[in-house]
Amino acid sequence: MKRFLLLTLSMLAVCLLLLAVCFIMLPVGRIGDIYPRIVTPRQQSLVLGTSRAAQAINPAILDSTLADIYSPGIYNFSFHIDLSTYNEQYARATRLKLAPSDGQRNWFILTVDPWAMKGDLEETNELRLRSVSRRPNLEFLCKHFQRGWFSPLPTHCYINERGRTEIDYKPQSERDRQRHIAQKMTTYEQMAQSYAYSEASELVLDSLIADLLSRGDVYLVRIPTSGAMLRIENRVCPDFNERMTRLARRHNVSYLDFTADTTFVTNDGNHLIQTEGNRFSHLLARAIRGVVQSDK
Repeated sequence: MKRFLLLTLSMLAVCLLLLAVCFIMLPVGRIGDIYPRIVTPRQQSLVLGTSRAAQAINPAILDSTLADIYSPGIYNFSFHIDLSTYNEQYARATRLKLAPSDGQRNWFILTVDPWAMKGDLEETNELRLRSVSRRPNLEFLCKHFQRGWFSPLPTHCYINERGRTEIDYKPQSERDRQRHIAQKMTTYEQMAQSYAYSEASELVLDSLIADLLSRGDVYLVRIPTSGAMLRIENRVCPDFNERMTRLARRHNVSYLDFTADTTFVTNDGNHLIQTEGNRFSHLLARAIRGVVQSDK
């Protein structure tokens, strides 16, 4: 019995050691889409939103293009939709991610679309942490390791050092891409059946805007998407732009809506492919520069 216990403990120790080696060797950017963003340092300026923002907005392009206006680099703190709709948990994590104000002109891009304001999505608890800027984040590892966010196998998804989600997957053919888009649209058509705009989400967003304005400039941004997705969004929430416009006016911030341009290429009808995200980031930077210049 004693020998069996020793053998079992030895095997367990070897397995844990191998797992630790794999964990250390694997780039942190490949460890899910949550962990890479909660081990980076606290930030002065942030991009907020769902995975549409995580993939579309390239902080490196914004930083280089607007360096003469905003000196602190901006970090993409966006997550997948069931985590970062505008809810209290996401708002709390956002406030935890902020470093003490450095007195410089900070800036915040809060991306919005009807899905980010969907009230009946079940909140998960991955961001219910004491710190979202600690490496290693042992609390997250202990609570959520079992949720399947870690895989030693290569993936097509990488979270870079500025928080952007980089997808290197390319369909084998246009037919495969269209099939993938059709599947995604089916998912959103199902979500549309139970869609309800959440006034509670708007209150969370309203509070976030007020808090962030005390630190710098705030921009509400609606990212372009496919025509098929836009038609669904316009159907489930036809007054969405009016709601965001009123919210922006209430705080005297700009609402930048780019959805009129449906020529941007997506990988699934929702998320811009990486090169199109770069193109959009340049367009967004020019729009922000225009806002700053018009305010002078």
